[in-house]
Amino acid sequence: MSNFDETVIRRLTALEREVERLRVKESGKFIALTAPLTSTDWDGDAFSTTAKTKIDLSTVFGVPANVKAVLVRLTARDSGSSAGYCQLALSPNNTDNSIAVQAYLQGVANDVYVTENGVVPCDSGGDIYYQITASGTGTLDAIIEIWGYWL
Repeated sequence: MSNFDETVIRRLTALEREVERLRVKESGKFIALTAPLTSTDWDGDAFSTTAKTKIDLSTVFGVPANVKAVLVRLTARDSGSSAGYCQLALSPNNTDNSIAVQAYLQGVANDVYVTENGVVPCDSGGDIYYQITASGTGTLDAIIEIWGYWL
């Protein structure tokens, strides 16, 4: 191998180490937003009871792909919440009733908004899951805002 080749290989190796060092340093960085990321899919639309369902955060909210977690604000109300268990819940997995953050409505007067804030870890693809328990068909109004995320 020539001297030139050895020099190029040394420089490439040094660059690879620097890229890896920067990647490790960047990991875990919190990006705070001054205005929330919103979606027309989650701006007060009415929902019925829904089993765990994935939300593709990059498609639905414009969150960068493969984030580690999101800071969310949930707002929900249900027209029949005073009579039973109602909730809007978020989670990093597809496991029934495994919940990271929820707007819990049981016993709350009908059509009164409940708001909760929290951090929801993401799955390996940077997405989260929602689960809804509503009092009836199309009775739970749900709002989700993303106020920050971890790279």
